[in-house]
Amino acid sequence: MKSNLELVNDCDQFPPNRDPSFLYRFMVNGFDCPFGYLLEATVNTFSWPDCWEINHDGKTVKLLGSSLEERNKQIHDTLLADRERGSFKILKGWTSEFFSVNGPQKCLVLSIPRVAAPLFGIVTYGVQLLAYQSDTSDGAIRIWIARRAKTKRTYPSMLDSTVGGSLPTGETPFECLIRESAEEASFPEELTRTKAKACGTVNYVCRTDERGGGELGLFTPEVQFTYEMELPKDVVPTPGDNEAEEITLMGIEQIKSALEKGEFTPANGCIVLDFFIRHGIINFENEKDYIEISSRLHRNHAFPTA
Repeated sequence: MKSNLELVNDCDQFPPNRDPSFLYRFMVNGFDCPFGYLLEATVNTFSWPDCWEINHDGKTVKLLGSSLEERNKQIHDTLLADRERGSFKILKGWTSEFFSVNGPQKCLVLSIPRVAAPLFGIVTYGVQLLAYQSDTSDGAIRIWIARRAKTKRTYPSMLDSTVGGSLPTGETPFECLIRESAEEASFPEELTRTKAKACGTVNYVCRTDERGGGELGLFTPEVQFTYEMELPKDVVPTPGDNEAEEITLMGIEQIKSALEKGEFTPANGCIVLDFFIRHGIINFENEKDYIEISSRLHRNHAFPTA
């Protein structure tokens, strides 16, 4: 049975006090700050063309180029070449989605294919919604919990938030939430616009494992924009695509049991813990690791964020 702190540790696998000196820093020409971490094995596997500057002594990988357009083309061409060579298993999951890499002044520095983000250890973004009901008689909360489809490439059949998805380049978190809510739970746009409440972010650094597919141990710093939505009893979320097998209304004790058994994806276990803290279900009196859990869920990242 997992404790709440163990659930956080499962997701946030590289706490801020860990020494990153064994990792290569992902740099971009014209910027002094790093944008991600690469494993030495990753650096040694890439077939770097001339648009990259590799410094093994200083442990840096620098993308050259003086414009956004040039940088985007260079990294895209690099990744396509290594995909053709079969250098990385993770590149087999190539899609048309791109993630933003932001600079110190929130400017867009680069757009990178979503599937390649873990190779460079860049900060990625997503949205997560927990839809719930409150019993008018006793105030008890029940949450709509999704079960991921068996066919999902990552974490198949595990439990999830009601709605969740990655935030691609060019979309705001709330517009992403509206789109994902319609696709994954069949929520009408007007319902999400009027009922969903922004609750902040949950931040962590996980590392890829066998449940995520692809190479193991890659760094994935993430920021999840969190939302919640109280639903009337006559509104029932229904899976609208192939992302979820079912969406089930679960009581708090059921959810606690599922968390203890490790049935949630690591990230969504933390999304649920954050909800529990917000609603006083977890507090200083009933959780001995309350302060560490609360602070770790909202940690800072070592790289610029949006």
